[in-house]
Amino acid sequence: MAALKALLNNPPGCQRTTRVHAHCLIRHLHLQGGNPLIKEDATDLPLARSCRFSSLEYHYRLGTTMRFEHADLMPQRVAHWANERPLDPALRHVDGSVLSWAAAHQDSLRWASALERLGVVHGEPVVTVFVNTFEAFHSWMGCAWLGAIDSPINTNYKGDWLRHVIDNTGARVVLAQDRFAGAVFEVAEQLSHVEKVVVFGSSVDVPGGLPFEVITDEEFLTDSEAKDRPEPVPWDVSSLIYTSGTTGRSKAVKVPWGHYRSTLESGFIPLDRLDDIRIYAPFPVFHITGKGGFYFAARSGQPSVIREAFSITDYWDDIRNFDANATVLLGPLAHMLMQQPERPDDADNPLRTVPLVPVTPDVEAFARRFDVDIYTCYNMTEINCPVIQQHPITNANHRSCGQTRPGVEVRVVDEFDQIVPPDTPGEMIMRAEPWEINTGYWNMPDKTNEAWRNGWFHTGDAFTYDDDGNFYFVDRAKDYIRRRGENISSFEVEALVNEYPAVVECGACAVPAEEGEDEVKIAVVVAEGAEFDPAELIAFLAPRMPRFAIPRFIEVWDELPKTEATSRIQKAKIRDAGVTDITWDRVAAGVSLPR
Repeated sequence: MAALKALLNNPPGCQRTTRVHAHCLIRHLHLQGGNPLIKEDATDLPLARSCRFSSLEYHYRLGTTMRFEHADLMPQRVAHWANERPLDPALRHVDGSVLSWAAAHQDSLRWASALERLGVVHGEPVVTVFVNTFEAFHSWMGCAWLGAIDSPINTNYKGDWLRHVIDNTGARVVLAQDRFAGAVFEVAEQLSHVEKVVVFGSSVDVPGGLPFEVITDEEFLTDSEAKDRPEPVPWDVSSLIYTSGTTGRSKAVKVPWGHYRSTLESGFIPLDRLDDIRIYAPFPVFHITGKGGFYFAARSGQPSVIREAFSITDYWDDIRNFDANATVLLGPLAHMLMQQPERPDDADNPLRTVPLVPVTPDVEAFARRFDVDIYTCYNMTEINCPVIQQHPITNANHRSCGQTRPGVEVRVVDEFDQIVPPDTPGEMIMRAEPWEINTGYWNMPDKTNEAWRNGWFHTGDAFTYDDDGNFYFVDRAKDYIRRRGENISSFEVEALVNEYPAVVECGACAVPAEEGEDEVKIAVVVAEGAEFDPAELIAFLAPRMPRFAIPRFIEVWDELPKTEATSRIQKAKIRDAGVTDITWDRVAAGVSLPR
């Protein structure tokens, strides 16, 4: 036993110099044959994790007192819970798998070492292509402890969309689930920087002659040591989150760790509810909303529940089965839930706190049917929820996004950045404390300068405000399309449509959908003498662009409206034309999209 205690007091890889306190319990200690050897409290044994030593297997509790200068950042919070509650669940997947706090922290440190062995250094992006899984968490936290930048990519991207974002990062290393690795292989010859691709899983064929090295997940993690590293700081760029521009390529928002903390603790979920929050997060991890599931678990110490994608049929079963008491909903998803047949037990669920963006008009009906409190806010990837509703929403105030929260400044201004009077539309601009909102767009200094004018970040969204300080969203930036939670660049849609042989030029815009938000509409000019079938255009686009971006509405125009001075397409006129008898509707035509 003395030898065992000596090992536990100085376990392999333990380099901590912080004070050790006596807090340890041997949970299980068995001979290899299964006969119990000893079960005792050991109040003088430190360090938390589960180890194997010779024929003995034992689990012991982390007992180091961790002293971080920035203890409220997410990676440090994970380390804290690994110290305090090593065997408690951090994340629960709806498939039944569980990630403990100890495993979450130790595996993140191992991933940091594995990335370091591949040559990744502080400040370098690492492209990650994962659905909402534990691997997505490990890659994010592994990058954090190395000081690298997690760069999650939309798993729907393919072809030129995928090539653009990977090249834009400049990443030399890509981590991808096997089902998405094939899309990376298809654009391999077009990638300028990639040297290594790590594939997680084995259900993909690796073609010969690739210009980069392909590594298995087993090779990636073999002999990767979980060792102590300098703590992340608020000004470290945690992630590059891609968001679509209105007139150009998708932009990578530089999101510092301080930005995450400020956004997710802004009050859009009431602060007095965060200590006991158990959030349900069936959202993609290439958006801040999906990453929020990980963050809130680290904030409260309570497990978050994750699912690969939102499922209308499984939604309430997941909420009940995993005792989730909070979630975030987009307006169209709330509409879909309300369209489901009513059940006597609709209100019999643990859910209590639901930030809803945007708010549906009859919000009280939703709150009453499911017995929840509804809140809302205004936000975008670049900022930190500067406007929030601090009290549950009712039908009387559902139009307002709320009021300015502490720690930020918000203005509604004209084209010269002069404040407009109440009830007058203008652009919302804002600023915050250092490192609490974006630090620009990666490798796009012109876009950074355009957004950060006069020391304020320009949202590009139109608002009004009233005399009481309530803010009201008017419209999105003129060429911006948002469909079912996904941001779509009209420029990228147009670029691919214009590749179709029968199309001379086109303009893409958003038109209202039945469930809120937008559907994609394109107006095309057909080449003289060419035959044009909208269904054939859809078939051409399907393998070339994400499913969510494929247009629903198509119109043939003789010529597109343009400005006289710059010959830029006037998309407002295409949008204002709406959907008419001459509009081809993909859904009405019965044209289905491949999954």
